[in-house]
Formats: sequence, structure tokens, C-alpha cells
Amino acid sequence: MAAKIVNLADPDEAETLCATVEDAEKALAAMVERFKLQGYRIAEQHLADADYPQYAIYDHADAWIGTYTIIL
Repeated sequence: MAAKIVNLADPDEAETLCATVEDAEKALAAMVERFKLQGYRIAEQHLADADYPQYAIYDHADAWIGTYTIIL
């Protein structure tokens, strides 16, 4: 089943289509790791009604960049 990685700040413009959910999970994990390596702060959220965690990304000045998650 295809899945998308989306930035909830702008879900129509900022999305990455993946062939499978597993591909999306790997791609999102790699994206989050790249943000961490660049010194960005990551806040992981697990919402009760969501299938996948959300990752809020904050820059060096603690300004919110966006929140990334997977949707089917």
C-alpha cells in the first residue's frame, strides 16, 4: 500500500510519496535523523487517534519548521 510523508504545516505542498508503508517509515526515520545531525530539535508525539507518530522539527532558534508524519 502506498503511503505519504507529509508536513502537517502544509500537507498539500510538502509531501513525499512512497511505494509502501515500510518505505515511508524508513524514509521518515532517515529524514528525522538528518535533522538531528544538523542540530535541530525533534519532538516526537504519539496521538491516540493517529496510526503513526508525528515529529515536530524546531530549528536552532527553537522556531517550529513543521511536523512530519505518515498518512495512507
